[in-house]
Amino acid sequence: GLGVLVNSIILHTTGKMGNRVKGRPKKKSIKAATHSGLSAQRKLSRFGKNRKKDHAGLDATFIGRAKVLKRLQISLKDFRRLCILKGVYPREPRGRAPRNKKGQVFYHIKDVKALAHEPLLEKFREFRAFMKKVRRSANRNEKDEARRKEPLAPKYTLYHLVRERYPRFTDALGDLDDALCLVCLFATLPSDGRIKAGITRKAQHLASAWGAYCATTSSITKSFISVKGVYFEAEIQNTPIRWVVPHNFTQYVPEGVDFRVMLTFFEFYETLLGFVLFKLYAGIGLRYPLPVAASKAANGSVDTNVTSATLHPTLGGKATSVLSANLSALQVALQQASKGNSAAEAVKDALQDNEDVQAEVEKTASKASKKRQQQLAKSVDDALRGISQDDDEDENIDVGSDESVGDDEEGEQVPIGAPLREALEAISDNNMSESSTNVDQDTLLADHIRQNPDAQKRNRLFHNLTFFLSREVPRGYLELIILSYGGKVGWEGQDSPISISDPSITHHIVDRPKLLPSYTSLPQNREFVQPQWIVDCANFQFVLPVSKYGVGVVELPPHLSPWVEDKEEGYVPKYAAEVEKMKNGELIENAVAANENEITADSEGDDYSSDGGLPSNVVKKDQREDMVESRSESSEEEEEDEDDQHEKELQRKQLEDDEAKQLAKALMSKKAARLYGRMQHGIAQKQAKVDNLHKKRREIESTREKKDGKSMQKLKVERLKKERKDVEDMYVETGGSMKKKRRKN
Repeated sequence: GLGVLVNSIILHTTGKMGNRVKGRPKKKSIKAATHSGLSAQRKLSRFGKNRKKDHAGLDATFIGRAKVLKRLQISLKDFRRLCILKGVYPREPRGRAPRNKKGQVFYHIKDVKALAHEPLLEKFREFRAFMKKVRRSANRNEKDEARRKEPLAPKYTLYHLVRERYPRFTDALGDLDDALCLVCLFATLPSDGRIKAGITRKAQHLASAWGAYCATTSSITKSFISVKGVYFEAEIQNTPIRWVVPHNFTQYVPEGVDFRVMLTFFEFYETLLGFVLFKLYAGIGLRYPLPVAASKAANGSVDTNVTSATLHPTLGGKATSVLSANLSALQVALQQASKGNSAAEAVKDALQDNEDVQAEVEKTASKASKKRQQQLAKSVDDALRGISQDDDEDENIDVGSDESVGDDEEGEQVPIGAPLREALEAISDNNMSESSTNVDQDTLLADHIRQNPDAQKRNRLFHNLTFFLSREVPRGYLELIILSYGGKVGWEGQDSPISISDPSITHHIVDRPKLLPSYTSLPQNREFVQPQWIVDCANFQFVLPVSKYGVGVVELPPHLSPWVEDKEEGYVPKYAAEVEKMKNGELIENAVAANENEITADSEGDDYSSDGGLPSNVVKKDQREDMVESRSESSEEEEEDEDDQHEKELQRKQLEDDEAKQLAKALMSKKAARLYGRMQHGIAQKQAKVDNLHKKRREIESTREKKDGKSMQKLKVERLKKERKDVEDMYVETGGSMKKKRRKN
């Protein structure tokens, strides 16, 4: 048309083809024109396909929360619950954010697809529809109809989620830290409007059941008392599990905490702990839940298997704690099997199915065993009579006849020896068969502990010790530690298995500045110590001397953390070094050697020399002093020469090492030199911390040695003042001043 006509006129008048100079080759176009001769297949292979929106790349892989809610058709509240139960968390895409929306929450497309197929999603929708019906009845003032619909609410379980998230038991044990921390926290929180009493009671039962298992299997390996609470670590199936138990004080509940999120986590952790405890208790021959947890039947009546002494006061019992309630329930259930009062001895099998049937089986088995014993006794008597008759006959037989001797030997082998051997073997087999059932039931826990040498060693620490806790001592964690290390424990309460005046008590735990006057009437064969002694003994796995932990001692030994590796840190505390020496027997050996020297000196004092009538030990003493003086002069000179040589060797080695380091650093590449510098910087920082700790220790020891020693705070102030004065003096030399100038009014 008109455009072609204009181009032809320009071409004929100017000799140019638009913007292109005539004679030059035409450049290739980026996009093919619509009127070009390329087919659709050539266009696709040459230029690619236009991508649709949100079908590839980061925009399709990561989806925002609003879009996820729109796709799943649920509310934000249900979406949060579903993500917590399912274990889905937001992800941060690598590189740039989708659509350059930084700071937004994104979820992976695979997680969204997994949530879309979750059966709980349908249950949430059913519950939302159910609540609409309840609200409709309430708005119509039909309260009876709303109450009738309440039991018909849709219910769901989380068992499939636990099996899905933790396919192996070790996976569940590895993720048990957060569950135990949250459960122990809910067990100490007050029951107010946001936290109901039922939630607190469930948390207490779960925490106590876990503590009862750890105590009976000697699984507690480390413990530490801090401001936040008491930290514990247990080793179960070679998996370390660490959690913290808050102090049993009145807890302050902050207003800014969203307890709906915490309750959702507790809902899942409750199911998870139920699975784990069922598996663990089955491993030692017990059935979970314990009788203290199932205290009431469906009709509201109290279960007959649970006595009032084993129940917590919230359930109408007399037990003073849920942990003691669990342990007492197990003890009562197994009182016939084990006669001790220690939980480690008592816990074998909490409940047994079909008790009546088992009783009948035992009766029939006892009758059959009695008949077997009577028959075996008769056979033994007959065999013994045969032996006595043969002995009488042997006296009358001529010894010289070989035939008679051969006949006697045959008679001894066949009619007499065989019945006696069979009778004795049958007796042993009968005893083994009778004791096999009891052994299988009674030694399950002992075999479980015996298979773990570390647990067996921990179980022997407090094996022959009995503890009694005073009423001011926090009983929860101390009872757990004592039972885990094989001790027996009692307390001031109605459900205590040990009374305060029991002569078997070896250690009385008191947390007072001085003993009460009533304690003078108690037996004198017990030690009064502070609670820290139990925790320190458990951490060091050594029964420490009680002199430093006595009642009224203000400066207790430092409570060292068992999770700090002293050798790796480069600093070993003084008390840890002392305990290590005691464990190796060094301090004990020195004391024994000193006692032996005293004994020998006393024995030598009784002998007298023949010359002058003086005691022989006095004469020997003078001779020894002369010999020691002559030897000391020569030994001092030799020691000085050895010290000089040793110092010269050390200096020479230090110079050689420095030269080798400088040469190696010069041959390094730039990248390796930077890496080496960073390594040396980290080592220097670590060494500075160690030097600071050594400096503090020297200051503490120096203040203790002085008669008029100053406090650490005062020494710190003086040290800071001295450092500031040194800095000021250095600054004054440059011509300046660090003193502030006063303003002129």
